[in-house]
Amino acid sequence: MSHSLTLPITGLKCDGCIRSLTRALEASPAIETATVTLDPPQAHIIFAGPALSKEDCALLIQRAGFETA
Repeated sequence: MSHSLTLPITGLKCDGCIRSLTRALEASPAIETATVTLDPPQAHIIFAGPALSKEDCALLIQRAGFETA
């Protein structure tokens, strides 16, 4: 069973933002896939193993230059 988390994101403005955040999230070995969308502005994260905490995911998002709503 895979664990997932969806977080609202602020600061997404274009396709470049989507690519940048997707790459940043998927660079984490704990994340299998990340789907980032503008409408609605969110990131849906599927974990490769045990789920990261919401706070850890928010930190990855902040390091990429975005915020969770």
